[in-house]
Amino acid sequence: MPRGFADATHDAQAVFRSVLDALSRPGRLQTLQASDGLQAPAPLSRGLTALLLTLLDTETSLHLTEQLASDAAWMYCRFHTGVQREGDAAQADFVATRASHAQLDGLRLGSDEAPQQGATLIVDTGSLALDRGPGLRLTGPGIEHEQRMGLCGLPLTFWQQRIAMQPLFPRGVDLLLVCGSQLIGVPRSTLITIEAP
Repeated sequence: MPRGFADATHDAQAVFRSVLDALSRPGRLQTLQASDGLQAPAPLSRGLTALLLTLLDTETSLHLTEQLASDAAWMYCRFHTGVQREGDAAQADFVATRASHAQLDGLRLGSDEAPQQGATLIVDTGSLALDRGPGLRLTGPGIEHEQRMGLCGLPLTFWQQRIAMQPLFPRGVDLLLVCGSQLIGVPRSTLITIEAP
């Protein structure tokens, strides 16, 4: 069994602070402070693994999309966190995926009375850079004026789906985008506009 955090309490607190910073400062790069001793089970990356170890527990449910759902990944998550395995993404508290398979359709949105019951989508992506091509302009809580970011390896259709959800607020899905040791958060309260290149 691959090792989890070297110091479970300290490391989980450090990663959790990064998650809070990412969600309270949407679109800004944060660094995950995971210990060097952390080992990720195939096919999970170290960054994604650090997030799962931090956010999951016996009271939460996780759906791993097909390309991440190896027996080794499930055994690791269950052993280290006690998380409940959820086969249906529509019922999961957390959904982890790669950018190539990311989608918002069908994920739990919460309700007007309990928006916190909406899902968190964690996307392991190949890039968080502001690249050429269309970009995103973010506004809302935690952003002084506006924040710009790239598509983060996700197709334009994904971001169009996210924009279509904006009128549903306070219902919605929180996004955590991870690449290596870098993290970007996009909470459901953030308004997104697509900008032409």
